Amino acid sequence: MDGLSLPIGLVEEILYRTPVESLVRFKATCKEWNNLISSDTRFMYKHLDDHTPERFIRIHDHDAVQIMDPVTGIHTETPIPDEFHHPFPVSWMVHCDGLMLCRCEDWTRGRGQTVLLAVWNPVLRKIKLIDPLVCFWSRDYFGIGYHRESRDNYKILRFVYNDGEPYRDCEIYEFKSASWRAIDAGFDAGLDMEWECSVSVKGNMYWIAETEERCIILCFNFSVETFKEICACPLFWDSTKRLECYSGDKISLLTQAGGESRDIEVWITNKLSDEVISFTKFFNVATTPDLPRLQLYTSPGFSIGKHRNIVAWCERVGTVQGDEQLYSFFTLYDIDHEGGVRKEIVTATRPLNDFNGLSICSCIYFPSLIPVPE
Repeated sequence: MDGLSLPIGLVEEILYRTPVESLVRFKATCKEWNNLISSDTRFMYKHLDDHTPERFIRIHDHDAVQIMDPVTGIHTETPIPDEFHHPFPVSWMVHCDGLMLCRCEDWTRGRGQTVLLAVWNPVLRKIKLIDPLVCFWSRDYFGIGYHRESRDNYKILRFVYNDGEPYRDCEIYEFKSASWRAIDAGFDAGLDMEWECSVSVKGNMYWIAETEERCIILCFNFSVETFKEICACPLFWDSTKRLECYSGDKISLLTQAGGESRDIEVWITNKLSDEVISFTKFFNVATTPDLPRLQLYTSPGFSIGKHRNIVAWCERVGTVQGDEQLYSFFTLYDIDHEGGVRKEIVTATRPLNDFNGLSICSCIYFPSLIPVPE
């Protein structure tokens, strides 16, 4: 029976409150539901913006995709797409609207023409490989976003590696034309970019960038295709840093001190749409015996709670009782602002010497029905 004889408004209200993973299965219920879930972009974006809780996503041992609910600690595991199998494991990911932009590197052939670029929706299990103009290089860097007046107009930004020279050249890939073009975006090649400290928020990309004297947040606006310094960033020379989206329209910055200290600081911006943007310290976490070193260099995902807690899915190194072998333990932590560990769940373990390629511990991800752009 088409629509199960329910008013369309009621159907939408029911489906808005249904997890994306279930909606994918509901497409076979009837033609009306299938059209709503598969083709109605209004419904897709409203479900994403108003009703989709955040998740963590990570690639485990280059053969499985793990997606975790940071609240419950429950995670699912599915096979990785064929495109990401050896010799092209995923080495870096960034998220936009439920779409993952993935850089994949062939570590068996050294540095050079060894890179694949792909856009992937893990829920829909759809993937698109992006062809370069000539080739991609292992030291190219990328970002993803969209035009503010046409949200489904997704674009990819490429920083082109030029044989050891500073990054000067940038290219844009526009899905609507399926082509690359060079742009003059005014990128300052003198900036020392923290390439791994990047996040896509509301269609724009953000990075931490440094000079000899200051630290800033650099934005690339995909609507006008230019770079802009949006605010100063707290300066931590001896700390590791990580950016994430906070509350949908802000940026959170998590730092953890190096050396003997494990002190953590959490900073939050005001809304990125405000005329003047700045960071405000949200809270500190002082070193305690139980406070883990989050090892931000392994690219963990983290989420900042409104009650001043940190949920992080990260990697730690240790031993198992009775075994001298070192292991990597992929662990979910829930840390309160006093340094107490409220939750600690080991989700996977592997021998430390069983390391091949870069370690992507996890990143924040919002599952969605948004189709991979053709």
